[in-house]
Amino acid sequence: MRRESGKLLLSVDAEEVFLPVVTAFVEKAASCFGLRTDESLRLTLAAEEVFIYLCRKTTYSGGPLQIACSNGGYFAQAVFSLPTDSFDLKAFNVTAAISLEDDAELDSMGLVIASRSVDRFTLGREKGGELRLTLIKEKSYPPLPSQVEPAVTAALSRPILRSPAPEEIKFISRLAVSYYDTCALSDILLHPGKLTDMITAGEYDCLAAAGESGEIGGAIFWRRLGENMVECFGPYVFNQPTPSAISEDLVDGCIGAVARSTAVGIINIGPPPGFPGGRFELLGTFDSYGPDRTSTAVEAWFRMLSEDTGATVWVHPDLDAFIRREYARLVLPREIRVDRPSGETLPHHSVLCAEFDRPRGRVTLRPMWPGADAAENIMRHLKLMKTENIPDIHFAVDLGQAWQTVFIPGLLGSGFEPRFVLPYAGKGDVVVFQHGVNRQ
Repeated sequence: MRRESGKLLLSVDAEEVFLPVVTAFVEKAASCFGLRTDESLRLTLAAEEVFIYLCRKTTYSGGPLQIACSNGGYFAQAVFSLPTDSFDLKAFNVTAAISLEDDAELDSMGLVIASRSVDRFTLGREKGGELRLTLIKEKSYPPLPSQVEPAVTAALSRPILRSPAPEEIKFISRLAVSYYDTCALSDILLHPGKLTDMITAGEYDCLAAAGESGEIGGAIFWRRLGENMVECFGPYVFNQPTPSAISEDLVDGCIGAVARSTAVGIINIGPPPGFPGGRFELLGTFDSYGPDRTSTAVEAWFRMLSEDTGATVWVHPDLDAFIRREYARLVLPREIRVDRPSGETLPHHSVLCAEFDRPRGRVTLRPMWPGADAAENIMRHLKLMKTENIPDIHFAVDLGQAWQTVFIPGLLGSGFEPRFVLPYAGKGDVVVFQHGVNRQ
């Protein structure tokens, strides 16, 4: 075990005799990174189940297993670098169920337990061919109370844009909930302590419009999305005259800050009322559904900050016409490579990650792993969302990863419709699909 670039690394043979070493390593690391005892134990349980499964069900030829634990500020994670992909990953689907009468499925029980013990996971293949499984456990933060006493701030005559102090970030959360319906807010504002830690960890940035006496009249947030794009949230304006120049000032401040980075553009999906759209280009819309399933249109905006030198995208033939139309409309230079499965061997089971936003009745599905059952897996997830009464179902496909084209026929065949393209929002551009609520 050694400390390297802020990470703790463990190299161990995949033999059950080393299980106590693995569990002690993950538990102590998670505790040092700030997780509570119960949170550390859940991450440890997930790592334990994954390690046991690897010991029993796989054969290694590429050396010892690598496990890295790292601190994300508001979460801790354990990363398994696996020199093999010879085990079935279907247990990481939220729809996974185990039959007690099937011995083969019982062998995967540990992976189901692991997937349910953490908040998030990612799967991917590294350039060297290794499979990387990341288990992420977030710290628990108290939400803002359901009834928030209105936070009062004064109208500002000459606001100054600056980075807020940690205590001001929490106050901004309270202001936002006081002046906006929670449906118009990013969920990052609903947990003030988590937002503070995310900004401290560098995952998010923030600018506040402040008065000479410290009054807060508005704020905007942003984070890196993919390798070359930034997603911004807001601007949120508090107790200012309508229309207010603060909204435009905050957007300009965000644009200026991002322009000094390596990002090529900014995306804003579902901005609050008063968003200065004249500085951006409309990507498209999706439908947001209320409890009675009535819908309102939500807009997605985009602004390029530097010359787009072009990129390569992989497109299934069934999506080709939509993609070409959108690239022509947005004037985005792309080399479009049409690709579809052509009889090559695929893993038996695909994996989808489900990102839930339960207060808004929304879920976003993302491909984590390809499989021959891609269409069936999509239908299983739709059935689960219907059972849980989640009407707003999105699916994000990364055109920078050719293997994700395997999901396109199943998406279109099950009632999903492409709504817009997010440039550079993943490995490449990302197409956002939405399921027709009346087709469930």
